[in-house]
Amino acid sequence: MKRQFGFTILEFIIATFIFAVVAAGAAIFATYYFQSYSLSFDEHQAVNQAQLGLTTMIREIREARTGDDGAWPIAQADDNQFIFYSDVTNDGRSDRVRYYLSGTNLQKGIIEPTQVPVSYPPENEKNSTIASGVDISLGPLFIYYNGSWPSDTINNPLPANQRQLSTRFVTINLRINIASGSASRIQPFQLTSGVQIRSLKDNL
Repeated sequence: MKRQFGFTILEFIIATFIFAVVAAGAAIFATYYFQSYSLSFDEHQAVNQAQLGLTTMIREIREARTGDDGAWPIAQADDNQFIFYSDVTNDGRSDRVRYYLSGTNLQKGIIEPTQVPVSYPPENEKNSTIASGVDISLGPLFIYYNGSWPSDTINNPLPANQRQLSTRFVTINLRINIASGSASRIQPFQLTSGVQIRSLKDNL
């Protein structure tokens, strides 16, 4: 008998189909892997940035003090914006510091005081991004408490109309969530810390 070598057309079609299926599966796996790696890396970067920003915020809020123009240490205390005076430029003068949410970015604005007569011109504010991917869907960024906290759970957290003058303790909740849509497999990362304002401490 004469021996035959090579593929028949049917065998070639089947082999091509199997190769296409394997190649498609490998491509899908590679795409998923690289997307997951990219998201994990982005989340890691965002969390590190937020941790550094939170540490800075705690230090600056703790050292809040009267403005060089005689203003009360706390200028404004909203759910997602906190304005206070503190020497964040280390020049011995009180700067006007504003932490606020812009979209999903936590921003920081600094206004240095002018010379006499002292003022804080809004147009002189210098802004930078402290954290990105901030998610406030589960609660506000800032929560405020009076000097009787935590024993006083009836009057705390403080309502909006009492925050500026009564706040002695501030809790900061940074929930970092860089995922959306199909990327929901990346879980949000919660950073929470509290700080007492030294210059306003009245519970000795």
